[in-house]
Amino acid sequence: MGMRLPLRLALRYLVKRRSSTMVHLISGISVLVIAAVTTAMVCILSAFNGIEDLVKTLFGTLDADLAVVPVTGQVLPEGWGTHLDSLEGVATWTAVLEDECVARDGETVRVASLLGVCADYPSVAPIDQAVVEGEYMVGGNDLGVSCACLGLGVRSELGISSNEQEPPVFSLSAPIRGRRLSTYRERAFRTIPMHACGTFSINADLDTRYLMVPLKDAQSLLAREGEVSRFEVKAAPGWSQDDLARHVESHLKTLLSDSDARGFRVRTRDEKHKFITQTNQAEKWATFAILSFILVVAAFNIMASLTMLLLDKKEDLQVLRAMGLPQAQMESTFALQGLAINVIGGLSGVALGSLLILGQATYGWLTLEGSVVPAYPVRLAWTDVLGTLAVVVLVGGLGSASMVRLLLRRLHTQP
Repeated sequence: MGMRLPLRLALRYLVKRRSSTMVHLISGISVLVIAAVTTAMVCILSAFNGIEDLVKTLFGTLDADLAVVPVTGQVLPEGWGTHLDSLEGVATWTAVLEDECVARDGETVRVASLLGVCADYPSVAPIDQAVVEGEYMVGGNDLGVSCACLGLGVRSELGISSNEQEPPVFSLSAPIRGRRLSTYRERAFRTIPMHACGTFSINADLDTRYLMVPLKDAQSLLAREGEVSRFEVKAAPGWSQDDLARHVESHLKTLLSDSDARGFRVRTRDEKHKFITQTNQAEKWATFAILSFILVVAAFNIMASLTMLLLDKKEDLQVLRAMGLPQAQMESTFALQGLAINVIGGLSGVALGSLLILGQATYGWLTLEGSVVPAYPVRLAWTDVLGTLAVVVLVGGLGSASMVRLLLRRLHTQP
């Protein structure tokens, strides 16, 4: 007979109308509570997924899949880039020179992070898609002038006008190495003119920090001819960041001398923003643990439902016991009843939560005015759905089994 009889009895008690409407009501409330908590779990976990994707997208606008960076010092030889040509797994690469500079427009002065890039920089990081004003003409244009693309915050703080027919001119200055400001004063800086041809906007932090200029101009300003801060690399289709990082590092170390091979490392984009990703994941799973605890509390509603059901079926239990039904199968019958309530509530909650998330992703019901995205970002992950269902079934199965065993033994000892 095995589990067939307990399962049939559990299904019969589940679908058959009880003699007490209170039992029916409490069972319905139990299903609704489980469904509500499950819906909340799916929605909140999907919101964390959306935030993580948004962060990766925003920072990916200015960062390639991986970068070859110096271990010590600030620069690498620009000639190393030729070792990346035709390397398997490398779709394309470009050189970047980064340092601090002083931007000036009239009497307005501010410090900014200078990015010297080549014309093909958008092929490794889609910065051109973040241009909100003007054009991205860094490293190549038809105007015959050196063009810069400024962060929206940098441009606003400098007060550079955007209503002129020609790109407005501003200046960039950088300290000349070896010259002390107290001695040389203005002659301690090297200055070059630059045209503000475009403006990009990614997020408030990056917008107020960076401006981009042609690599050759940055090398001239910083006196770094033939030197770069890093090589940005875009992975070819089918290559993960980690696999390509190991491949590039191994390839370069076989071509360089021992001293040069110890002077660089390959850093992935995820590694660069590891703290942000880890923080988001920690918050996500802490929230999952809290909601799982709420689910355990919600399971006590099932205890009330099972208690009422056992009292309602007390005469049936006496008949089944007289017919020789073992105690273990009686416990299985009502444990399956409690598990069924959890499963129905869990599946209902997952279905509703999934529909809400898919609707938000498609139609953007919850908007974010003045944000970098028009609607709250969400992403439904089936691992989260399966994890939520697993917790529901585990809580329902263990909780119902222990509750039923305790209740049946108490009823059995009563006269």
